[in-house]
Amino acid sequence: MMSALNELITRGRIHLELGKNEDAIVYFDLALEMDPENAVAWGGKGIAFVNLGMYDEALECFDKAISYDAELAFAWEGKGIALMRKGQVEESIPFFDMALKIEPKFARAAQNMAIALEKLGRKEESERYRSLAESLKSRSG
Repeated sequence: MMSALNELITRGRIHLELGKNEDAIVYFDLALEMDPENAVAWGGKGIAFVNLGMYDEALECFDKAISYDAELAFAWEGKGIALMRKGQVEESIPFFDMALKIEPKFARAAQNMAIALEKLGRKEESERYRSLAESLKSRSG
């Protein structure tokens, strides 16, 4: 039996996958009313804001997520994505790096690191991360 909190977070994630970001935020907010320090709910809400192009709101959510669980790799990666989309590419690098330190098999974080490095003209490093992302993707099926 899933707890009410986990049920709300799961619904939030499903709505994210369906591209229904506003609805996802509603579910994550309901989860946060039950548990204001739930890092996964804060991170999910951050992703919804990134998808909506609301990067400052996203950054606030990722900061909260990381403050409640510093090992939440997807929140570090999300913060990197939000910064990159805001045009703060240089600042995004340490966040992708941290996501990969926490979760070395995180293909999407490696892919985003490659994109950021490419935007900065750091071609060789970018290629290295792109290869890493490809090999991680092929291993995960």
